[in-house]
Amino acid sequence: MMTLEDIAQRLDRLETLTALSAKTVLDINDTAELTGYSVKYLRLLIAKREIPHYRRGNRLYFSRDEIEDWMMGVRIPTKEEMNIKAMGYHK
Repeated sequence: MMTLEDIAQRLDRLETLTALSAKTVLDINDTAELTGYSVKYLRLLIAKREIPHYRRGNRLYFSRDEIEDWMMGVRIPTKEEMNIKAMGYHK
């Protein structure tokens, strides 16, 4: 059974996600929320230049579109797509 505290936490999470969905420029905390990675891990990726980001002074910013593209990475084709390619068919 859900307690009032559980409901309040879920409501807070929904409010955060709703506000985040309207943003196109994200800070590191927004990016952590969007990707599911910790801020600490994001900072490691930044140091290794493995995640697209922008710096203005001491502040870090991320483009939502660039982060979503980065998250998608390299698309892995389905078995069907691989079979079609192997047989020489092209759509």
